[in-house]
Amino acid sequence: MTPTKIKIADIRVPANRRRLDPAWVATLMADMQTGNGHMVPIEVVPEKTEGYQYRLIFGGHRLEAVARLGRTEIDAFVKDPKEVATEAQIRKREIAENLIRRQLSVLDRSKDIADWRDIYDAEHGTGKTGRKRKPRDEAEDDELSAKFALNFSEAAQAVLGISRRSVFHALKIATIPEQIRQSISLHAIANSQTDLLLLAAEPADRQAAIAKLLLAEPAEVSTVADAIALLDKVPTSSKEPRWQKLAGDFSKMKASEQDRFFELHEAAIQRWLKGRQS
Repeated sequence: MTPTKIKIADIRVPANRRRLDPAWVATLMADMQTGNGHMVPIEVVPEKTEGYQYRLIFGGHRLEAVARLGRTEIDAFVKDPKEVATEAQIRKREIAENLIRRQLSVLDRSKDIADWRDIYDAEHGTGKTGRKRKPRDEAEDDELSAKFALNFSEAAQAVLGISRRSVFHALKIATIPEQIRQSISLHAIANSQTDLLLLAAEPADRQAAIAKLLLAEPAEVSTVADAIALLDKVPTSSKEPRWQKLAGDFSKMKASEQDRFFELHEAAIQRWLKGRQS
């Protein structure tokens, strides 16, 4: 389907839409101002009522961002009214767009952030290219990761989860060789930063051996720490520190469960944050 440019003033936004996140709107605005544009058109359906020509189906944040930039038109996919003839069909389309979407794993996200950082370095003449060819100095990587993160507004950093440490960790995870990264991309550890950082810290031959253990049928181990312990013939309990096991369990929690954990340990987290700022 080819998108059509339509006037923003002609679009009616239903009153029962979910509340817009101001930080996400600000992030989209900043991205559009760099020249990237809003990459995915919004979706509307023809609806001549109350002076409007269309009703918004999906893309409220993008619509708000474009409007706040002072633009009068926006790219939109105009859906066939037969596809969304009833309120139930329209609502089902909204729900599908929100829910039926594969989220990036920690592994995929790390690779994307690392590649983005490399593109940024090439465009701005900062740092060294060739992450895969030659290991970078950690202090230099930390400094350049901080500069890259500061390229985003505070709102964008919060929404996208791009901070100095997240970029630094992404660069480490992205050093995992392509073949190994592909082999574990659908394994549970692909969504565990703790496991991926442990894997990235191992030499390439050991990474291959660890991946082989993780992917064995039937599975011999479920975590990188367990695989390392098996390779080294060391009991898991004596090899894996308590904090490491907790970190592994935490990475597999749902966002709501992680939030509850933060609430229960707020004092300790505040103490840690204060120490990093001093």
